[in-house]
Amino acid sequence: MGTVNQASRFLMQASLGANRSTIEQLAEMGPEAWLQWQLNAKAPKAGKFQRSTNQIWQYFRRELLNAHGKSAIDGDGNNPALPYKWYFHMAWWQDALGEQEHLLRQRVAQALSELLVISDNSSLELDAVGMASFYDLLYDNAFGSYADLLYHVSMHPCMGVYLSHMNNQKAVPAKNIHPDENYAREIMQLFSIGLFMLNPDGSLQLDEQGNSIPSYHNRDIRELARVFTGLTADSYRYEWNNSFWSSIYNDQPVSFNDGVESSYKTVPFVNMRKPMVGHESHHDRGRKELLDGFIQLPGGQSVSEEVRQVVDRLVAHPNTAPFVAKHLIQQMVTSNPSGEYIAAVAEKFGARGDLAATIQEVLTYPLHHPVNDTEYPAQREEDGRKLQSQKLKSPLLRLTQILRAFNAKNRSGYMWLIGDDIQEVVQQHPVSAPTVFNFYKPDFVPQGMLKEIGEVAPEFEIHTSATSIAYVNLMYYWFFGQYLPGVSTEINQTDSIQNAPELNPDYLNNVQQNKLRLDFSEEIQIAQNPARHDELIDRMSQLLLGRSQPEIKPAIRKAFQSYRFNPEWVVQTIAFMLTISPEFTVLEV
Repeated sequence: MGTVNQASRFLMQASLGANRSTIEQLAEMGPEAWLQWQLNAKAPKAGKFQRSTNQIWQYFRRELLNAHGKSAIDGDGNNPALPYKWYFHMAWWQDALGEQEHLLRQRVAQALSELLVISDNSSLELDAVGMASFYDLLYDNAFGSYADLLYHVSMHPCMGVYLSHMNNQKAVPAKNIHPDENYAREIMQLFSIGLFMLNPDGSLQLDEQGNSIPSYHNRDIRELARVFTGLTADSYRYEWNNSFWSSIYNDQPVSFNDGVESSYKTVPFVNMRKPMVGHESHHDRGRKELLDGFIQLPGGQSVSEEVRQVVDRLVAHPNTAPFVAKHLIQQMVTSNPSGEYIAAVAEKFGARGDLAATIQEVLTYPLHHPVNDTEYPAQREEDGRKLQSQKLKSPLLRLTQILRAFNAKNRSGYMWLIGDDIQEVVQQHPVSAPTVFNFYKPDFVPQGMLKEIGEVAPEFEIHTSATSIAYVNLMYYWFFGQYLPGVSTEINQTDSIQNAPELNPDYLNNVQQNKLRLDFSEEIQIAQNPARHDELIDRMSQLLLGRSQPEIKPAIRKAFQSYRFNPEWVVQTIAFMLTISPEFTVLEV
């Protein structure tokens, strides 16, 4: 059993957001019992995002066909029938706002998507269904083995395209062909062992001169690149029936030597939903050794066998457990975890990457090792030590929390948010990072006190003077203008058939059946009695901040004093003031 405030704060870590009934349910169960319930829940049928994205895409294809005839989906100079990125955006938001059962799995998948990064800021924007199948890997394996997940990620065509190891060939010096080293570098640097040798608590190992010790060298990259040779797409797939080559090659296996130009061996011409396959004639089958012998491959093996063995060894490397542990803690709980916290989570991660045990420790460690106000003197806020239990919420998580807290809905039931309007304002959207390094680096620190005391604040890399003001304006539009994110269920009527879905937020916000609305019915009922306004502030603060009696309560009361007899205005003002407050934007354990 816990308090409602504790439950609210816990769900800010363990979910994309929660309404009052979910918070009260967790308060009744207690966080650890709720966590066990979520971890042990029967996994949903695999592939939910691919199915949902494909259904949405097919819906818009039918709309195009009905409006423009067969030419609309056969090309004829346009690309309207391709599964553009917006269909995955729509499927993601449909799940983010509609899921009520697998809240922890949903949250972990999002956190993993900022570690195992692909992005539609690439040619992947042409295949939303492929990106959805990649996201399914994160969702379906959220409580499984990190070794299994990293293997599937390595073999997925979206990663093969994004980090360019699809169509990678063994060295042929006479033809100036050399293995692409991109994925070999990033699987070590970003997905497993990191740049420098680590102690079990995540601290850097140092040599005799006090310098950080690199975890790998260029020769290791070159050696590992040989492993990822011979991989190509499973088969050709193209959406235009009148393509000059589709009748011959569609659904046929892809081969390095099939006579088709190499430009047709990537998006949007190939199957981006099935794992890549190996062509052994283009795979380097020689012996390989890297990381000072930690990984040794005898040679004579297939590419899939070698990828499996390499991934298993990388995950078992002593660096990987603290590296992944710190990422998940930073994503879900605090930006500056203690060494003890990292070590405890890393121990649960183990040699295979037990994600269920890892997530459980990430979320329960603070329950048993809280930061106690009595530990520090009165000036602890000034000297920065309080920051060890805090993190700036990413703008995405702020928005999902708000929309879920007030049960965002529309009349049509299709919560197909296009996402572009959100990304433009806050510079963040799922699977839309600017680079493989994510939206922000884990060691980013802004100038000022944080840098002086040696703490980091990753999310501040996208919390700039521009985005911070844009966020405040966005909250004003949401609460006072009822101008929530655009939902699209119809094709573009003003631009012929160049784009299948309607994307203009101004137009979409006027489509009444799709217009998102926040449910303030209970709050407005309370606001009708001015004597209960303090109670209302505490109630909404509990929902959004995880605490009653917020420090800004007097300022909120003053802000709506002149309109205290207008219940809707009172509620809107409270929501606006709370969501732009530091107490909301900063998560404190």
